[in-house]
Amino acid sequence: MSVFTEQVMNALLLGSCYTLAAIGYSLFFGVIDTVIFCVGDIAIFGAFGVLAFYSLAVAGGLLAGLPMWLLALAVVLGGTMLCALLSVATHRVGVKPFEGRPSLMPLLSTIALGVVIRELIGLFYPQGRNPHVFPRLLPTGAVLNTATLSYRNIIILGVTLILLTLLFLFVNRTKTGKSMQAISQNKEAACMIGINPGAIVTLTFVIGGFLLGIGGFLIGSYYSIVRFDMGALYGLKGFSAAVVGGLGNTYGAIVGSMLIAFVEVFVSGYIPGGTAYASVFAFLVVVAFMIYKPEGILGEKTVEKV
Repeated sequence: MSVFTEQVMNALLLGSCYTLAAIGYSLFFGVIDTVIFCVGDIAIFGAFGVLAFYSLAVAGGLLAGLPMWLLALAVVLGGTMLCALLSVATHRVGVKPFEGRPSLMPLLSTIALGVVIRELIGLFYPQGRNPHVFPRLLPTGAVLNTATLSYRNIIILGVTLILLTLLFLFVNRTKTGKSMQAISQNKEAACMIGINPGAIVTLTFVIGGFLLGIGGFLIGSYYSIVRFDMGALYGLKGFSAAVVGGLGNTYGAIVGSMLIAFVEVFVSGYIPGGTAYASVFAFLVVVAFMIYKPEGILGEKTVEKV
């Protein structure tokens, strides 16, 4: 295939990884109206959780006893469960104690929690401050013997599409999903019609943690290397994508993620030495949107009356 086609595929893969982090930001912001700045660190915690479960499976000799697809499913499920628990703990520790306080306080507390998560990985994971090779849990090989249509690439795109479809159906077709929308629009009115906001918020963080766990697994599979501190940049890219698309808008998170990914990949591929400046160009796009279209691509303008 042509170089252009390969660059498009790389952008789609990177955008898929960013999308899950951006949706995490949008989900949390839509329900509690607060930016959770440790989203990227939660995702990388999930990636290290997958790595830990895989190491335990190797130590226990399960590689020879279980089919690879079943082992991969088990370790990814374990990592996502850890992410869901950490996500709920983040809400209980970093957000809920500051309800009714200025919005800056939970924002700063989640930034601090991100530092805590990174340092815990670096201190307690074996050689946690060193880069770790991520296990190859996705099938090797390619369709038509082309690296662009490798099974890994197809699975990454397919998993992202399936998760987005399931999330859309859950939010728009189920009673619980509609309750989430009701709380995001008017919490007081939702309480008056019998919706339990505490349970819905907890469920939102469970779902968000699950998506972030999958995102950590995908980012590890894409780069083949995970580091304890890569959650900061990953989370910042996800937040930038959410802002560009329209913070709180799930569809906007997808569009913003793809836009930033395409900018990074094409700058790296077509500008000499562009790899070093890919993130610079991506954040310049974010700054341009914040200046000229602060509500984002799919966001709605809000007018505050005084």
